[in-house]
Amino acid sequence: MAEKIPQTQVDYAPVCPHCEKEIHEVHWRQMRTMLLREYLFTCPHCRKVLGVGVGAH
Repeated sequence: MAEKIPQTQVDYAPVCPHCEKEIHEVHWRQMRTMLLREYLFTCPHCRKVLGVGVGAH
């Protein structure tokens, strides 16, 4: 059985791994495919991709 990782709520802004500026908002763009909706999450400063999310139609 996997060990549970502890979670802690924080009050500081995360930092972009690309430009190292604080991120106070995240921009996103929806990419439609035949079966799923894919979302690209980007840094508002350098516009580099931070991650991808997938959802059903």
